[in-house]
Amino acid sequence: MSSAGKPLRILFVTQFYYPDVTACAFRMHETAQLLTKLGCEVEVIAGEPHKGDLGQLIDDGPVKVSRVKLIKYERKGKWNYIAHYLSFMFGAIKASKRHRGNFDVIWASSPPLFTGIAGWVITKLKRSRLCLDIRDIWPESAVVAGQISSSGFLFKAAKVVEWLLYRLADRLTCVAKPMADYIENISGGRRPEIVYNAIPGSMVAGQALTIDHKPDPMRILYIGNMGYCQNLSLVIEAAALLAGEGNRQIKFVLVGNGIEKTMLEEAVKSQKLDNVEIHGIVSKERAIEMIRETHALMLHLKDDGTMDKTIPSKVFDYMAGGRPILYGLKGEACDILASVSGNLYYDPANPAQLANQAKYLYANYSQMAATATANLHLVKEKFLRDRMAERLKELFSSMSSTSGS
Repeated sequence: MSSAGKPLRILFVTQFYYPDVTACAFRMHETAQLLTKLGCEVEVIAGEPHKGDLGQLIDDGPVKVSRVKLIKYERKGKWNYIAHYLSFMFGAIKASKRHRGNFDVIWASSPPLFTGIAGWVITKLKRSRLCLDIRDIWPESAVVAGQISSSGFLFKAAKVVEWLLYRLADRLTCVAKPMADYIENISGGRRPEIVYNAIPGSMVAGQALTIDHKPDPMRILYIGNMGYCQNLSLVIEAAALLAGEGNRQIKFVLVGNGIEKTMLEEAVKSQKLDNVEIHGIVSKERAIEMIRETHALMLHLKDDGTMDKTIPSKVFDYMAGGRPILYGLKGEACDILASVSGNLYYDPANPAQLANQAKYLYANYSQMAATATANLHLVKEKFLRDRMAERLKELFSSMSSTSGS
């Protein structure tokens, strides 16, 4: 409750929101719904859906959502990239007029940092307080994705904006401990609250599905974005190595969409790999079903030092399946997955190691599958989005009580 005894009024500012198919869209939508169940009044300013099209009808329930028109990002260079994000920043500030009255807290989620600028301006207009949410370190993550150069003017300007926003925000949230360490170091000692991406309790089953036979073939699933950072060409290389050995017991299944999808499909076709399947995007509900039904799961990110500071949201979705996970991750994500003996690490730059770990998993599948059920228990114990929403409500309440509103 706010200091006046009324329900907390919270305004989310986020470029990505349901029915977009992105980690941010799921994070913000599910958190908004959970906070309303906790007695908060939540409103949202978001970009028009532009990341994935499942043909879903938009039902935001009790949450009022204003949609902002965007300049389409058509990968026509860095200025088109910046214009895309600036269109949301200016559109969000304008859209704030549709949301009457003051708010206790504005929660603005970055990247891009332009969302944080919009949040700061709206905070002044609404006489509120700003909580800046950091999901990836930006602009470094944009460099990894090949969207801007680390030596250009845009990068240097973005670093200044980053420095300022970390100090202008009343509070900060982020998604992993290494990220909190980084932000604390460059923000003058301001420690963010860690709010993991997690997974809603409603999507977590009581127990993992039983596999009472050795799979043949063993299907290893990747589900999510197919972009530069995911480096899924490594999977094609590993599959080619297995095919060259005459291995027919292991099959990789890639589900999703992204800038590299066409390249991956062409590589599979040109190399005549029958041990790789590539499918289009599915709803999150169907994704969770597929995770539970498959034999094993796989994910990695480019090893560049930037991605080590975050935890891919699919880590928690994967864990909810209770299946063995092959992972090429560093940082806290690696620590979490390494705590379950049914999971196997591989070097995210070494396709031969991925192939070898897949063979090891197949040879020892019954034992690995049995111990991997600990993934499900761990996610229920520590990484439910419901608990993250409760943590956020406590943070927002403390901000409201000290604002004098």
